[in-house]
Amino acid sequence: MNVGVNVLVGLAVLALLLWRQLQPRRVREDGAMRLTVILLVVGVFQAYPVLSGHPPTTVVVLLLLAGLVSGAVFGTLRAYTTKLWIQDNEVWRRGTWVTLVLWLVAVGLHFGIDYLSEQQGAPAGLGSSTIVLYLAVTLGIQRFITQQRAVKVRSQV
Repeated sequence: MNVGVNVLVGLAVLALLLWRQLQPRRVREDGAMRLTVILLVVGVFQAYPVLSGHPPTTVVVLLLLAGLVSGAVFGTLRAYTTKLWIQDNEVWRRGTWVTLVLWLVAVGLHFGIDYLSEQQGAPAGLGSSTIVLYLAVTLGIQRFITQQRAVKVRSQV
């Protein structure tokens, strides 16, 4: 795919993700992390060819790890900005405007880290090949914490 198509697809996915975060949705408390596991597997399969074809420098590896850690931090923060409530004997959730702002800052930071990585000699395509891995981490952490909060909300009823 060319860069223009990648950008359009990325923006469409981001718009869908943001829209879904702001919609009322039932919290699945069964602990199903299927999406996170799928994203992790896809993310590893996307990143591996880029990393194995051109081993990154130590600085690039540290920047990549910083990006994943920032994903975990922003996932944690977003989980605590999500409103939870009981409706029809189920726990529901909806992101707030703060959740939206945190998503936008996180995406901007991810692009900033990608830019710094390129300046430090990262393999071509590393940023785009690791975005799914980043999403796995940030969404997985957010989902896990939201589920734990939902269990607590339910126990208080």
